[in-house]
Order: sequence, then C-alpha cells, then structure tokens
Amino acid sequence: MILNNKNYPLSDLHAGDCAEITEFKDDENRQNFMQRLYEVGFLVGETLEVMHEAPLSLDPMSIRIKDAVYAIRREDAELIQVSSVVRKSKTKA
Repeated sequence: MILNNKNYPLSDLHAGDCAEITEFKDDENRQNFMQRLYEVGFLVGETLEVMHEAPLSLDPMSIRIKDAVYAIRREDAELIQVSSVVRKSKTKA
C-alpha cells in the first residue's frame, strides 16, 4: 500500500515501511546530531527502510539506507520528514 505524498515524521513508520527523506526539522539543540546524520547518508531524496523496532517500546528503530543499517531513537526520528511511504503487507504463514 502506498500512502499519499504528505510528509510524515520518520518516527511514525514501523518495521517494513519504506519512504523517501524529504526534509529535516531545524533543532538548534541537536545540530551536532543532525550533522552526523548527514555525514552517514541521511540526505534529502534518499530512500530508507525501517528494518526492526525494539520489542515493547518500539524504541530504538533500525533504519537501512543503501547498504548500511543505523539505530535511531524515535525522539530523534521526529526530526526527519519522509513521504511516499510504502507499507509492505504482512503475510501470515
């Protein structure tokens, strides 16, 4: 299922969801963190996939961009806006 092109915070996604990064929220208190995200490949236009979520709290979540996987807290994922969310259907065995 593909949701509309509205922007969502990355923190709203769940395991199996894919999306494209559209923008970053400005947060003066987390400039170093935002710089680190940029350095490792979190760039506007990149496609990402939510790989896993921690049990129970769902925090942190693991995100794959290209061939790398990063753990990110949902609080930090709030700063990353995504669109064109594709939710993979879950099949039952």
